[in-house]
Amino acid sequence: MRAAGVLAVSILILGSAGCASMDTPIVPKPGQELRPFAVGWEQFFTIDWQPTERNGRPTLEGMVVSRFGASATRVQLLVDALDESGRVIDQRVIWLGRSIGPFDRSEFSTPVTKAPKYRVSMFAYDWRDKGGGV
Repeated sequence: MRAAGVLAVSILILGSAGCASMDTPIVPKPGQELRPFAVGWEQFFTIDWQPTERNGRPTLEGMVVSRFGASATRVQLLVDALDESGRVIDQRVIWLGRSIGPFDRSEFSTPVTKAPKYRVSMFAYDWRDKGGGV
């Protein structure tokens, strides 16, 4: 029984560490940048953002708006930091933290690497009550 308890705790710790690492920056090699799994997401969502500072750190704050009649769950955003030429210099995948109801909106805020430009896209999501998703 004791070994099973240790195994369960180990799995929880390692699983949590894996989930927590999703919000850490990824420095991609050219040609190996992450791309959204959610191809065509623009027909269902709009994303607006602006760079700000929070406690002296560069941050992006924004809003995801659903233009579709079903709830989106397990929403993940891909945040790209870009150089002047538009090349990706840093990436991170962030969890939105809540579902987005039909024709609803959700705010987000995430620390970013300081960069001249940014791009935010829908990385992945699931539809509740509709089946499918990406």
